[in-house]
Amino acid sequence: MSLRREGLERWLRALGQAWEQADAERAAGLFDPGVTYQENPFDPPVRGFDAVKRYWLENLATQRDVKFEGEVLAVEGDVAVVNWRVEFTRVPGGERVRLDGVSVGRFSAEGRPVDWREWWHRGELRHER
Repeated sequence: MSLRREGLERWLRALGQAWEQADAERAAGLFDPGVTYQENPFDPPVRGFDAVKRYWLENLATQRDVKFEGEVLAVEGDVAVVNWRVEFTRVPGGERVRLDGVSVGRFSAEGRPVDWREWWHRGELRHER
């Protein structure tokens, strides 16, 4: 299977919309039901729809006022590399946080990731006084 950039861009927009709308069910549903999802290369991946949904529920509970943007960096066969950036207000605490990440996904013939790995950095936005 060969991914098409246009389909991948639609998928990434849908992920961003689910994140902005705090919709864990929708976010998890964008992945293959048997997906392995790895947020940190040193931790074991979460596996399957229910685990990915729990992951999103836990993370979305700590975020509000989310703004997402992303771009496709590369597509080769069934593998894609994307860069995503998100800003949100941390709950509780109210700090504004920025994440800048790169993800590598191997996609099924249906256009959903069966393997997803992330690398990202976090920065807190400081307000000048």
